[in-house]
Amino acid sequence: MRRSVVLVLIVALSACGKKKAPEVVAPVEGWAKGGETWPGQCYHPVNYEELSMGNRRMARQDALEAMKAQWLGQRGDGVQFDKGTVMDLETVLLGYPDQIEMVSVVNLQKCKEAMESGGHTAKWEQWLAGLPAKLTEGDCTTPPLTYTLFDYLDVAKTWQVPAYVCEGDYIRVKASSLDFYRVEDGGPWINADGDPSRLITDAEFPCNVEGCYLGQLVMRFTGESGVVMVVPVGLERTWTAPEHGKIEVMINDTTFYDNVYKKEGALIHHASIEYSPAD
Repeated sequence: MRRSVVLVLIVALSACGKKKAPEVVAPVEGWAKGGETWPGQCYHPVNYEELSMGNRRMARQDALEAMKAQWLGQRGDGVQFDKGTVMDLETVLLGYPDQIEMVSVVNLQKCKEAMESGGHTAKWEQWLAGLPAKLTEGDCTTPPLTYTLFDYLDVAKTWQVPAYVCEGDYIRVKASSLDFYRVEDGGPWINADGDPSRLITDAEFPCNVEGCYLGQLVMRFTGESGVVMVVPVGLERTWTAPEHGKIEVMINDTTFYDNVYKKEGALIHHASIEYSPAD
């Protein structure tokens, strides 16, 4: 009898000492609901860091399509954002696909907050609407000047031939040396180098610093920050854009009614203008 009791105690103690095997929980990926009171599901992105580059690209695309479906109200969960807001964000993300990873992770958190609050999505949509500006902050909104632009200079007009440039663009502005015009009655025929005997310092002229001459081709740069600078060009100048902005040219003059191109027989001179990347 005593032996049986001891045996029973040993068996009982052995059973108590055994630890229950930990339950393995697979990470959530795709659509999932976090609580019974949630009005809908949230999209859980994959762990992008564990994927090969090819699979990573596919996962980004899958995440964007999934989020877009919910944003546009196609999930039937009460979530529906402004279509223009969604389209603007999609355009940005297609240009910056690596940003889809960050957006999908934060979007999950925003979705959870909305679902836990009973479906209040105002803060979620506000975050979404601000993303395009945030993701493109500091970026050049126009293509860099990697091409050659040709036009002709109108000596009877002010700023002309506008072209957008990005910060760091190293460009060449060039004018024809074989085409002549004059900027006052009886004045000399000059080309884009201007009249070397007429140095301009008067504030009323667009270019009035050292190196500025009457009738000379000059360039104005207007930056995104609002900064404006005018520099002499002459027949040719290479220049680096200090920030994103726009360039334009004109001849250095204040009156234009008496500006004319030289005419030789049936030929009328017209100075060509060229913007191109500088080597």
